[in-house]
Amino acid sequence: MLNGRWASMIFAIGLLLVLQGCVEASVQRMINANDHNGLAGYYAQQAQELRVKAKAWEMAAESYEKHSEPHGKTEPKQHAAHCRAIARNYLKAADEADELAGEHRAMSPTGMMQ
Repeated sequence: MLNGRWASMIFAIGLLLVLQGCVEASVQRMINANDHNGLAGYYAQQAQELRVKAKAWEMAAESYEKHSEPHGKTEPKQHAAHCRAIARNYLKAADEADELAGEHRAMSPTGMMQ
């Protein structure tokens, strides 16, 4: 049973690495081809995904605040503050991705996404 879990975990990690490599290769192809519309879409999608992650961390912070019983050595308020800091970082990254999307839209031949 344990060997099956390890095999499944190794397979999942391998698949994740392959998929990430495909995304990176796709972005590199868009850069090489000066595909600013494609890059704008990619960064807009990244911004959207980052905002979803930020919302999940904000919800975790709210959960810690609602359930005030201690979790180990850290107080719930500290957990909530930590979660909110992560959410802020994701929002900052989303704003940066939006800026990149806007820059690539401006560089596209039509100035608009197709």
